[in-house]
Amino acid sequence: MGSLSPAQAQGEDKQIRVHLANEVIPLNSHATTVAGFLDELSINLPQDAFVDPPVNAALNDGMSVFLEGLSVTRGVSTRTVPPRVEVIDSWHCGPERMVIESPGRDGIVESTCTVFFLKGREVGRRQHDNVLREMQPTRVVRYHQLTSEDGPSIEEILERRMPPSDLVPAPGRWKSKLTMESTAYEPGPTSCGKWASGYTANGTRAGYGVVAVDTSVIPLGTRLYIEGYGYAVAADTGGAINGHDIDLGFLTVEECLQWGRKDVTVYILY
Repeated sequence: MGSLSPAQAQGEDKQIRVHLANEVIPLNSHATTVAGFLDELSINLPQDAFVDPPVNAALNDGMSVFLEGLSVTRGVSTRTVPPRVEVIDSWHCGPERMVIESPGRDGIVESTCTVFFLKGREVGRRQHDNVLREMQPTRVVRYHQLTSEDGPSIEEILERRMPPSDLVPAPGRWKSKLTMESTAYEPGPTSCGKWASGYTANGTRAGYGVVAVDTSVIPLGTRLYIEGYGYAVAADTGGAINGHDIDLGFLTVEECLQWGRKDVTVYILY
């Protein structure tokens, strides 16, 4: 029998009752005709096979389809899906190494194979997979050693607390760069209100080298190089910091006023 094109065969999901020689089985179908339904089942019948309704009839939800002389057998098996490996690159001051962050878990899939027979000869089959347990990937962190061209580590940035300067050279390499609108803040009450503690959202002491970001753009803990400012760590957030805003840490109100508001190029470092 001829096959329908995908456009002809596809429609809304329907519940169909298939009447066979040895049983009645419920099946789902997206076909629009009986012929399309048989194509979904990969059933190849001889021209004189009895099918009711006929193959050119429309297929409707809840319909019964009679396939004279056909019988069916089923086989059920399970298989495991081994976890795929996801490698995350990170950079630190120590030597290169690999660390398994999460061991992952096998997935389990149950496969049901329905085989159709006509006079002892296979004329079609359908396989249905049911996921019994989702596979969880193995996550491996691959730590690379920072070099001089990568710029200082987070620990070095927060230890040195270098005053902002346009003389600090850019790193030799970076992951990406953004144009952002910068403002300036200091840890005192002028910028942070009368309850200012001098510490950021993640407990880092505010000041030089510490900037506030929108974490949907730059995650906390990211090393940055900011043109005209130098190296910094994304370690703070703020209600007024949205999208491509960045608030740069200073020590005094005078420094903040001197910086003002301006666009800067921000390099996202490894």
